[in-house]
Amino acid sequence: MAIYKVGVVGGGTMGSGIAQVISYSGIPVVLKEVNQPLLDRGLKNIRSIYEARVAKKRMTPEELEEKMKLVTPTTSDEAFKDVDLVIEAVPEILELKQKIFTDLATKVKKEALFASNTSSISITKLAQSSQRPSQFIGMHFMNP
Repeated sequence: MAIYKVGVVGGGTMGSGIAQVISYSGIPVVLKEVNQPLLDRGLKNIRSIYEARVAKKRMTPEELEEKMKLVTPTTSDEAFKDVDLVIEAVPEILELKQKIFTDLATKVKKEALFASNTSSISITKLAQSSQRPSQFIGMHFMNP
């Protein structure tokens, strides 16, 4: 399955870093947070990573803006309807992660893959809440 669009749930340090890496590779990414202030903070984190690249002459300001256009901020699950991959990057709370996967299972297309950035929770337990355990993976990123 090809990945043409990714959704990231959680715009903290990990989630925004994951979204930045995805956008840097040229893939559109939806970044979801629970409220606008947290979403704004996540977008600011992404922009600051790109600004550091501009400061080091590794990217132009125009390239920065093009990469930022690939990031769609949202506070709604509805924006995930056409993603091919959902990556969860929220705090290590089993019930929170399970609720995210349960809620998104009915919002994303049936072919979509689910991934958790968990560092300590059982992937098997999380996969059960997605209603598609055969399409669920652990995808742990290192803290940027």
